[in-house]
Amino acid sequence: MMTDDERQAWALYRYRCISGLVDSLASAAERQAWHRWLQQHPPANPRGIARTPSRRTVGRWIRRYQQGGLDALAPQRRRDCGHRRTIPPEVWDQAVALKQAVPQRSADQVLALLAAWAPEAGIDPAVIAGIRRATLYRHWQRAGITRHRRPVAPPPRRFRRWEATAPGELWQSDVMDGPYVPDPIPEDPHRTRKTYCLVILDDYSRRIVAGRWAWSADAALLEAVLWEALHRWGAPHRFYCDNGAIYVTERLEQILARLQIRLIHSRPYRPQGKGKQERWWGHLETSFVAELAVQPASSLGELNQWFDAWCEEHYHRRVHRMTGETPLARWGTGGVHRMVSGDQLRLAFQQQVTRRVDKFGQVQWQGRTWLVPEGLVQVTVQLRYDPHRPDCPTVWYAGQPYGLAQPVDGGTTPPPPPAAERPSPDPPGLSYLVLLARQHAARHPGLRLAPPSEEDTP
Repeated sequence: MMTDDERQAWALYRYRCISGLVDSLASAAERQAWHRWLQQHPPANPRGIARTPSRRTVGRWIRRYQQGGLDALAPQRRRDCGHRRTIPPEVWDQAVALKQAVPQRSADQVLALLAAWAPEAGIDPAVIAGIRRATLYRHWQRAGITRHRRPVAPPPRRFRRWEATAPGELWQSDVMDGPYVPDPIPEDPHRTRKTYCLVILDDYSRRIVAGRWAWSADAALLEAVLWEALHRWGAPHRFYCDNGAIYVTERLEQILARLQIRLIHSRPYRPQGKGKQERWWGHLETSFVAELAVQPASSLGELNQWFDAWCEEHYHRRVHRMTGETPLARWGTGGVHRMVSGDQLRLAFQQQVTRRVDKFGQVQWQGRTWLVPEGLVQVTVQLRYDPHRPDCPTVWYAGQPYGLAQPVDGGTTPPPPPAAERPSPDPPGLSYLVLLARQHAARHPGLRLAPPSEEDTP
């Protein structure tokens, strides 16, 4: 019997095969080119076998995806899933007893012992002969007698260079190393840390739909920036990025697939496809980062505040040399964004973890003890939760929801309050970033530059 992780891996494999065909912006010639590409570069399935599916199979997967989304591509569960049809109860009890008595016994050895035991127990030997070794192993795994192996599915890679025809057709994302910013602690009041900038850029308009400076460029930062962009502007049709560690995770693939956003990776050692992003990094270095030499940021929060003001007051209102228009002017031409509701966002960003329920009906997660709904004892369950509300996980078992898990303890000790920020030193000269921040505050009084919270979600 497949686990939820295995079924999800198969769904992602099938989506990779049809991603170029369900793209609403792809032409007939592009779809034919995708079929040829599949023939020449067959993707590897979760079992590690490279095989090109037939056109009939691809067509069936496309219909499933259009009707039910990513979940419809997962292998369907049998109605009699989990029931032992070929193993009578008395034979099963004896097989479990033989395995538990000597755990090193293989399935073949247990079947041989059952064949010798059957005449004495009054059981037809044909019943034992009809039991397959794989069937016995599968039911042992479900009972927790043997270990489970998980497949690993490699991500796809594809590269195309072109310019989008409208805002929202294609978004690009990349990460850049930034300057060192003060991050004082009681042990070291003069400590500084390296920063990283992650942005999402609209290909057609060159507008920065979301961006943030952080201490580390990890998957959590990417999810936060992507949530902000989708919350403010809706969903694009395509998402283009390189093969960095944070962009090749199944987590990002699941989020975009649930929102019907096609994920495209650039080819390794082919930087030509990232020309717009690299040009923008160059302008950021000469315009924004250079100004930090005049007035260094005193904290990470101040750096993000200045960055938002620089984007809105300088970059978005500056005429782009390649397009001849400002990013705001090209952005205002309309676009093909799709609106995303709050429920869709929460479902798309939903996370899950696997935990083992003990004999008291409890699981350990995030340093706390949680009580699962009644009837789930000593089984493996999934906790699915909204990352913006991790205190309300839903318990799933065998593909079915069982209700919310309830905390039964007080949790871990809360983290200490952050150290007080040092006051900004007097600037040695004219600070362009400070002037932009004041101009931005005057243009948008009361505007909060922090990312949206759960209360802001419609």
